[in-house]
Amino acid sequence: MAAKKPKTAKKPAPAAKKTARAKKPAAGRKPAAGATRARPAPAVAPLPRERPPLLEALYAEHRHIASVMQLFREQLEAIAAGQLVDTHVVYEVMDYMVTWPDRFHHPREDLIYGRVAELDAGAADSVDSLQRDHDAMAETAREVLRNIRQWRDGEVSGEELVRSGRAYIDHMYEHMNTEEKLVFPEIDRVLGAEDWRELAQDDQLRPVADPVFGPRVQREFRNMARKLRSSVRRGVERGTLVEWLSVEAVMESLEVVSMAYESARGSAAEHARVAWDEGVELFRESAVTAPWRCAANNARLGLRLIQEVAEISRQALGDISRVNQERKARIRLMDS
Repeated sequence: MAAKKPKTAKKPAPAAKKTARAKKPAAGRKPAAGATRARPAPAVAPLPRERPPLLEALYAEHRHIASVMQLFREQLEAIAAGQLVDTHVVYEVMDYMVTWPDRFHHPREDLIYGRVAELDAGAADSVDSLQRDHDAMAETAREVLRNIRQWRDGEVSGEELVRSGRAYIDHMYEHMNTEEKLVFPEIDRVLGAEDWRELAQDDQLRPVADPVFGPRVQREFRNMARKLRSSVRRGVERGTLVEWLSVEAVMESLEVVSMAYESARGSAAEHARVAWDEGVELFRESAVTAPWRCAANNARLGLRLIQEVAEISRQALGDISRVNQERKARIRLMDS
């Protein structure tokens, strides 16, 4: 019976094995070869910080300028190839650059750059260089615009216009690339929320409606706006048959009519407002004579409105005629 005692002592062994296996995950032992090591969950990446509205506006304006420069390059290439171009579009492109970016976009950039230079002395040289480049580009833009005027009058050759226009486009792209790759990120790094709030209160940084990409296209840039829309469609229309040119011409003509309608409606609303204001003033002066004086005043304003609408219609008909001439010229080029 004494020989059987060791067997009795070994009975708890199976329970000990189970306990050991249950404690393995918490023991912190080195896993066996081939075992998969548990990895901690990756940290959630922070969401990218939104750009300040003023900086976002600068990026958006660069996209607009780039589309105008692309249109200008297309027109210059057509001139270089001896093709028919709409001289109104060529003129309006540089008139827009002188009227909008040089008067509003670049000065707004200069104000923001100036604040950066105040806070970061290391950026002062770069800021000064960019501001001087803005002045130089403005002068170059006015020179190219003079060349276009003289080219339309036959005083400057197409070759000279193409040369000066290409140089201007290349410089503009180089300038914007430098700003977006080097300067704008530095602006976002240096300026804090309080700086942006103070800049937003500056009257010179108040938003000004873009005459082409804003809510309403100004009449003096209607040909360029029409061409920009057409350029977007041409990316899809390449390689189509002659019949599609007629469809495009119809669409452009409808856009001309739509723009003319918007201009006429705006003029009518303005005349109605003036008539109301002046009528109120006439009644304040004399309620007895006001009805007759209002009738005469309304007749005068109505005649002026008719004249303005007639001018808008005349310009729209001229635009439609140019659209049709351009369509015929493109058909001739495709058939040649």
